[in-house]
Amino acid sequence: MKISFFLSFVCSPFVWFYSQQVILPISNGLNNSLEKTVNKRTLGIHTAIQPYNYNNLLTKGISIDSFLTNTKIDQQQLAFISGRKKVFISPIGGGNLSLNLSNSNLNYKTSLGLKIQFNPNKKIGIGLTYRYLLTEQANYINTSIYTKNVSPSIGRLGLIPNQNNAINDLQGYITYTPNHFFNFMLGKGNHFWGDGYRSFLLSDNASSYPYFRIETSFWNVKYTNLYSSHTDISAGKAMAKYSASHHLSWNVTKDINFGLFETVIWAGNDTLINRGFDINYVNPVIFYRPVEYAQGSNDNSIFGLNFKGRLKDDHLFYGQLVLDEFVLAELKSKKKWWGNKYAIQIGYKNYKLFNNPNLAFLIERNIARPFTYSHINGTLNYGHLNQSLAHPLGANFKETVAILSYKKNKWNFKEKVNFISLGADTSATSFGSDIYKSYSTRNGDYNQKLLQGELHRIFYNEITVSYTLIEAIRLKSFVSLIIRNTQTKTTHQNDIFIKIGISTQLWNTYKDF
Repeated sequence: MKISFFLSFVCSPFVWFYSQQVILPISNGLNNSLEKTVNKRTLGIHTAIQPYNYNNLLTKGISIDSFLTNTKIDQQQLAFISGRKKVFISPIGGGNLSLNLSNSNLNYKTSLGLKIQFNPNKKIGIGLTYRYLLTEQANYINTSIYTKNVSPSIGRLGLIPNQNNAINDLQGYITYTPNHFFNFMLGKGNHFWGDGYRSFLLSDNASSYPYFRIETSFWNVKYTNLYSSHTDISAGKAMAKYSASHHLSWNVTKDINFGLFETVIWAGNDTLINRGFDINYVNPVIFYRPVEYAQGSNDNSIFGLNFKGRLKDDHLFYGQLVLDEFVLAELKSKKKWWGNKYAIQIGYKNYKLFNNPNLAFLIERNIARPFTYSHINGTLNYGHLNQSLAHPLGANFKETVAILSYKKNKWNFKEKVNFISLGADTSATSFGSDIYKSYSTRNGDYNQKLLQGELHRIFYNEITVSYTLIEAIRLKSFVSLIIRNTQTKTTHQNDIFIKIGISTQLWNTYKDF
């Protein structure tokens, strides 16, 4: 047994892979056929780590050929992923118009760009995408408690002279797979860790950022290291910050998966020195908290767990627990100590609802205590470019999200409903919702309750009908009806949006709050 394992490890660098090294877009919804396929119990895929490398899926018997249409671009991508072509080039972009029927305001988003993928050989893959976007956001994003001077999940506004509503978005990667055990990826983009619609570990809610990822796979285990560079603009100027994260995913059985997560965030500059990227956090197998203590630093370390359980192929249960700070004695005292900062997720998915293979369903409950992910300032919180690296609501909230999806051939119907209770920050005092507000401005150490501050109750309902035009670049035409209702103690706002457009949906954009 030991000899065969050694020989497979030594010889595997010389094994030719069957496909090109292609990084797939992140998919955490129910309207994507690939997500349904990768969650089959017989495959043993570690679904909690995205984006996927297509080559790794192919070794499990998954081919995206069956998802492609017969358009010329789809056939070109098929030739590329099968190795018959080394380069794949396609246009990306689209546009939509959104009319608020409640006040007749018109919002829009339009973009145009290019996607290039190149494989010099079967172990190296290179990808590059560029988009130029113009966007006018809905009032509840621009003028409400969520004002961040960014377009959610896309990027920072106001960087192009005389174009405050324009964004240049450049993303890319270089990936190298020397054998069946390792994959290395360097690039600028997003990641999603978890099995739900939201993630408290790491989500693609924020703008893209530079990173270096190492994946190590053996037996029933996948171990992922992620080193990232982020930017804080909350104080009016760009400040460098960094993070080092790791995640251990273990398939205990074909139906049960457990994950262990840890990350540490530190400022590029502190009061004494220009730290830059701290090599003390490079070691891929250590726990970060002891290193933080050993350095006597004020860095921000976060610990988390995730799980997924399956009943047959149709019923999936999943969840996450994140501990930002936690003292058991304080929890037992029931004094609601501010420093017990944690978040909990529990969810359920069904890809064959009522025994219909085209009907899928998700329901998810998310709860985050006040001050979770926040720190003394924006260079130490769990955020990037004024956006949370986890949940778009930040902290101090309860949320229930339900998604129903029906997919038939190229047609897709999806309804998404969100029920949100949020304790908002309304003054210089922090009530623990805005992760960019310093926790040092809190009102005392105890009696910090969930949903404290100004209570916002939000109902969000989005119904979308879409038609796939080109699967290779996820080009879809769509029409949506959005109903958003928000209430506070003194205000009541009701908005009804009609949205119509066409877009290459290669990125997730979260405006459902």
